[in-house]
Amino acid sequence: MSGERELPSGPGGFLGPVEPGEGTWTPLVLRPERPPERPPRLLSRRQKCVLASLLLLLALGLTIRHAVNYPGRASGSPPPGQLPPFPSQSTRFEYDGPAPAGSDSFALRLAVRNTGPAPVDVLGVSQGYRGLTVRVSGWLPRTVPPGGTLSLRVGLEVVDCSGAPADASLPFLDVTLRNTRAMETVSQILGTPYARDLSAALHSACDVTDYRTSATTPQSADKPVR
Repeated sequence: MSGERELPSGPGGFLGPVEPGEGTWTPLVLRPERPPERPPRLLSRRQKCVLASLLLLLALGLTIRHAVNYPGRASGSPPPGQLPPFPSQSTRFEYDGPAPAGSDSFALRLAVRNTGPAPVDVLGVSQGYRGLTVRVSGWLPRTVPPGGTLSLRVGLEVVDCSGAPADASLPFLDVTLRNTRAMETVSQILGTPYARDLSAALHSACDVTDYRTSATTPQSADKPVR
């Protein structure tokens, strides 16, 4: 037909862009973004159970090793959950005779025996006569091991004969003791030999030298009361 436009053909021809026909548009669909993935778990439940079992076995092994390496309890310590007796119940005192007096008026040897399962500390030694002072040679506190004996030198010095007994019939010493259960001060009567030796020392000290407290003399004569 002469009225139709011929399209160039052949190798030198040009074909313009192809336009879509009517009804051929594809609608644009917007899809939501995929949610971010959760971080991976460090340990699964099974792995946690295995790890807990291994830790339990390790703790059990350490406990068994400790029990094998240390089968006995420490020396002097009571069994777990059991308190030792009071120190006054497990400690005995004995008079072991006089000791060289030295600078003291009288000195004695005091034996302290511990029959209990725990160590006992000797904290102090005193007595009730105000005319006598007590000195313990060495140092305090001293520890008496379980089943052991401690020897103390106790010196007595007469400072006032009026405050000392003329005849010590029942002399006593106050001893302060301590263990892991309690601290106590107990009075100990050391028997007839100690009373005899102490009385002889008191007679010797007070008959030879006057240790009595001197009376206070007034500085001026008394004035008559008006």
